[in-house]
Amino acid sequence: MFGSTGACAACGQTIAATELVTRAGGNVFHPKCFTCTKCGTQLTQGDRYYLLSGAAVCETDFNKMMKSSPVAVAAAAAAAATGNGGMPTRKGKVGRPRRSRE
Repeated sequence: MFGSTGACAACGQTIAATELVTRAGGNVFHPKCFTCTKCGTQLTQGDRYYLLSGAAVCETDFNKMMKSSPVAVAAAAAAAATGNGGMPTRKGKVGRPRRSRE
């Protein structure tokens, strides 16, 4: 049995033990049912995707959402204002300590 119910998270049909499956976010899908919830593109092995509230979104649609989101625009502006792209500033010595020569 796959997952907690033995059924595809998208279509709800039972998944036979001999079938190939796709796992994402604790859910199990038929490979043909694992699609982007925004555009419907089938996501295959190696494709980049994001899970938003348990729903798969392809990288293209995720980037579109982030560009149009006022929250994402505000985060980008805050990162640009810090002058270092929002990266934390490291102070002091960085890296492994030197080995003693004794």
